[in-house]
Amino acid sequence: MPLFSRPLRLSLTAAIVLPALLAGCAGEQQPTHFAPLRYDYLSQMNLNVSTLSVVDNTVTHPVEGDIGYRAPTPPVQALRQMAEDRLAATSNNGSTAQFVIDRASILHNSGGTLNGQIDVHLNILNPGGTQAAHAEAHVTSTVHPDLSKGDADSPANLYEVTQTMMQRINVELEYQVRHTLSAWVVDAGGTPVGSAIQTQQLGKPGDAIPATSAALPAAAAAVTAPVTTPDPTSPTTLPANAPVTVETPKVDVPTITTPNVTVPTATDTPAATQPKAAPVSSEPDAIFPAGEGDDTASTKQKVLSPKAGFLKAPTKKSASATKSVSSGN
Repeated sequence: MPLFSRPLRLSLTAAIVLPALLAGCAGEQQPTHFAPLRYDYLSQMNLNVSTLSVVDNTVTHPVEGDIGYRAPTPPVQALRQMAEDRLAATSNNGSTAQFVIDRASILHNSGGTLNGQIDVHLNILNPGGTQAAHAEAHVTSTVHPDLSKGDADSPANLYEVTQTMMQRINVELEYQVRHTLSAWVVDAGGTPVGSAIQTQQLGKPGDAIPATSAALPAAAAAVTAPVTTPDPTSPTTLPANAPVTVETPKVDVPTITTPNVTVPTATDTPAATQPKAAPVSSEPDAIFPAGEGDDTASTKQKVLSPKAGFLKAPTKKSASATKSVSSGN
């Protein structure tokens, strides 16, 4: 007879095997290896200074509750690596660049969130130690940790917060350096890149062009280059110090005069071509004795009947003639 019944044996097996399986799954999900945070694959910012140093103010001004030191790569260590990979001193003018870490912390706040903050600044000091330029960069990050990777403050979650903040501080620092400290940024050969054209000592005409003039823009070189016009009457070779004169051709523009046009008036028309006036009748019109029947003013001469009292009686001779004519009829 078996010591335990079948259901009891199954329960005991599950109680023993299940915790081991859960522990094995949890161990597989939590990463144990984390890649080092390096930034040498990004472009390097060359500064016109002789030395570059890193100052860590977090040692003298720690943040209460900071757990960043527990991360696989602490934020302070990542910032030091960033300054080494991204910044370079490429001059011998005696100036100094100081990369100062003011804060690099991760806090585990209530609610299970992880809050990270990074504050840095870059000082440019003259050979005498006085500050010549200054730039700042600040980032913050709030992460809700993935509990499948362990506790909220597990190495995997702390690594994720650090990596996120470092990606953002790289972008912010480069922007501030190239805009705020543009006058101190040079190329790999030490030539300033913050200004378009630098001053240069020019030689005499005919001298060889110095090598540094190659940095001048093509447009500036085209403007400053002398322009010569070949003259068939001049010799093929000119003295080295002979001045070159460029003459602008003179263009004569003809003067345009407006013709005087005379418009004849009615009085200037010859008499032969003028219309003749209609003859004026001396007899009054039987229908319109006073003139035209319209309302417009007439320019014709009007003939009126004699006024009363001016008619003369016929003479005797005229009366006899009239009577004889009547008798004959």
